[in-house]
Amino acid sequence: MSTMAIIRVGGDYADADFALLGRHLKLLDIEICRINAAIVSSRDPESDGLCDAGEYFIGHGFIAIQRYLTATRTGLGISLIDALKVPPILRGGLSLAAALNAAANYWKHMEEWIEALNGLDGGTLKGNALRTLQQIEAVTPWEDYTCANLLAVLLDGRALELSNLLPSIAEWRDNLINTPLVNSGG
Repeated sequence: MSTMAIIRVGGDYADADFALLGRHLKLLDIEICRINAAIVSSRDPESDGLCDAGEYFIGHGFIAIQRYLTATRTGLGISLIDALKVPPILRGGLSLAAALNAAANYWKHMEEWIEALNGLDGGTLKGNALRTLQQIEAVTPWEDYTCANLLAVLLDGRALELSNLLPSIAEWRDNLINTPLVNSGG
């Protein structure tokens, strides 16, 4: 069980959960880098299972990020709805936090949604599932390797490594801490 421990040090923050998230993402990046190198040398990365492997590790990185977002916002007493509105804001008006939260939910529930869409009644998505897909589609299409595609969009040309998201996540945290919702007591 994590306890929210963000301490302001001058203009920066000592954030134990953020440090652990960074370590975790860097470990996932080791495998993602290996997979990316194998993709480059493969004649058929999809048939070799490399694209699925990359999606797996990226999806789990999004879950770790969601865990950090949740621990941070709850530790500050901020609702999910309010926390997901905090900048940075992506092209199209969706916040980074909302995109990352949607990515984690997508990864966790994708098979259920596919099952629902392939159901006997013709299947439709409703509620949170539909909202999550709409958020993802505001950034990248829902298609094969959605997590990898979303990560590529979020990184905007930087190396496809989860740890490259850390500066933007820190920006979200700093913005969240400085929001009037925290400074006024919620």
